[in-house]
Parts: sequence; structure tokens; C-alpha cells
Amino acid sequence: MKKKITLSIDEDCIIAAKEYANKKGKSVSQLVEDYFAVMGKPTKPLRREELPPLTRSLTGILEGADIEDYRKYIEEKYR
Repeated sequence: MKKKITLSIDEDCIIAAKEYANKKGKSVSQLVEDYFAVMGKPTKPLRREELPPLTRSLTGILEGADIEDYRKYIEEKYR
């Protein structure tokens, strides 16, 4: 059963949403419904071979690294 919902959204966001929906051949209502449907679904972790190439190339790069030292370095750097 479909029901109506009222949302308060910034006018520029509405314009952008309408343009995007038009490009996708959907209504703004359908975009919102699709988003809400996906929002509640649990996601499964990707296997290494499913990752984008750049991300895949970075996997394991920090194995054995002292993360605590790096965290302290970043905290000092951005104080």
C-alpha cells in the first residue's frame, strides 16, 4: 500500500533531485523509496577481488604497522 509523506528539503536540493530523477527516468518519490529500501538492508563485506583496483592495491598495506604511532603523529600534525 502506498502512502504519502511530507518532507522539508532545501529548494536547491529539490531542484537537483528533480534533475537527477529526470535523467534516471524516475520520479523523486521513486528515488526516495529506492533509497529507503536500500537503507535498511544489511551489506555483506566485499571479497578482495570485488574491490575497485585502487582499493585492492591498498589492502594489507598497514599489516604489522604501529598504528598507535601514526595516530599520535597525525594528532600532533593537525593540532
